[in-house]
Order: sequence, then C-alpha cells, then structure tokens
Amino acid sequence: MIKNYTTKDIKKSTKKVTPKRKDGDIFKDGDMWKFEWKGSECGFLTKDEAKKGLIKVSGKAKTKS
Repeated sequence: MIKNYTTKDIKKSTKKVTPKRKDGDIFKDGDMWKFEWKGSECGFLTKDEAKKGLIKVSGKAKTKS
C-alpha cells in the first residue's frame, strides 16, 4: 500500500451543458446572433441579419432575374 495516499471526494460538475441544436436554429451567444448550418456556425450582429443569412445559406433566397 502507498504511504500517505488519500482519496478525493468527487463533486458534481457545475458546467452547463448546452442542448444540441438543429440546423437553422437561431440563438444568442454573448453579443452575437448565431445559427449552425451543415456543421458550420455563422454569426451576425443582429437577429434580423441572422435570419437573412439563414435564408441565403438554406437556398430559399429569391434570385433577381
């Protein structure tokens, strides 16, 4: 047996677990509005810009003819 060996008490983690988001879910992270799309994360300064960006990357934007 090892001399002066003691065990430590294990405490419950206080780290918050963020739920897994779906592609296109807009969320606020600090001062930025973000959404995840196909494994990438896109960030914008306003929620309105994030909505417009999501429309663009999703392919639902109307094209000018």
